[in-house]
Amino acid sequence: MAEILSQNEIDALLSSVSEEGGIPDEDLGGDDEEEYGEGKAANVYDFKHPNRVSKDQLRTLQTIHETFAKTFNAYLAVRLRTIVDINLISVDQLQYSEFILSISDPSCIYIFRVEELNGVAILEISPNLVLFIVDRLFGGKGQASEEARPITTIEQTIMKKIIEKAMENLSTAWQQVAPLTFILEGFESNPDVVQIAPPGETVITISLEVKIQDTSSLMNICFPYLILEDIISKLNVQHFISMSKKESSEEEVSVINDRLRYTTLPLIAYLGHVDVSVHDLTSLNLGDVIRLDKRVEDLLEVTIGGNKKFLGRPGISGKKKAIKLVRSVTEDDISDRELG
Repeated sequence: MAEILSQNEIDALLSSVSEEGGIPDEDLGGDDEEEYGEGKAANVYDFKHPNRVSKDQLRTLQTIHETFAKTFNAYLAVRLRTIVDINLISVDQLQYSEFILSISDPSCIYIFRVEELNGVAILEISPNLVLFIVDRLFGGKGQASEEARPITTIEQTIMKKIIEKAMENLSTAWQQVAPLTFILEGFESNPDVVQIAPPGETVITISLEVKIQDTSSLMNICFPYLILEDIISKLNVQHFISMSKKESSEEEVSVINDRLRYTTLPLIAYLGHVDVSVHDLTSLNLGDVIRLDKRVEDLLEVTIGGNKKFLGRPGISGKKKAIKLVRSVTEDDISDRELG
């Protein structure tokens, strides 16, 4: 029968373990450190915040939104007529309640629907950035209010086109993974009333820094994991590369050809050129002759969409003036024209 330790013996054993900082190797049944994992790095796992998206999938999300940052950057620079720099800061996964707590009150929260996934997501922008953009659009130097305040209905209307363009650029960036359509649905300034997911649900947040002149603000995109669950398997490098290299189908080629066929471009035939002084121009009378730099037998330049494409001869077709295309313009024709 095994000997039963007394309470004093148990206390003595526990005190010796605490003093030595651990159980002796001989008590563990061996002295090989590697056998018991000593010296090896441990992987930290938080059971309250489980990682539902892999590192590979996060890298794909990072690539998608870097593309979005570049395209939206170019659009804002043109609209605001100033230098704009948008950089991706981070792509994280956290609980929805944590994301809401990180948003200032008031804020500018745009709720948009993901049509194909039947869910909603969030685009959050700092009010100071919104006020700065509105001031620039009205021709100002770009001055925002020192104190954060809710934006007015008029300011919301002005920003609507900017946000809709952001949705369009975001949709284009996602085409490399899945054909998604983002539609703006609503606006809120109080983050506490925006409930697109349960508080404990995992969300994917994309943080971007927007620099315009001397101002720097944050813009955040929040996708609930539940709406991305159906396409999460596509967020890997292999699928991303295969989609990027996908060749156009016959149907896509046909659609492009049809659009090109019905595209209108201005076609202009130039009879000749001449330089006339303002004095001579104001002295012209009915019946005066202006001598051009072309002879009757010379071919005329024909431009399509402002580009020199053909050379031709003038004539009449039926009762209408016409021009007969003789040949295409060559590099020699362009160089001769520049030298002349």
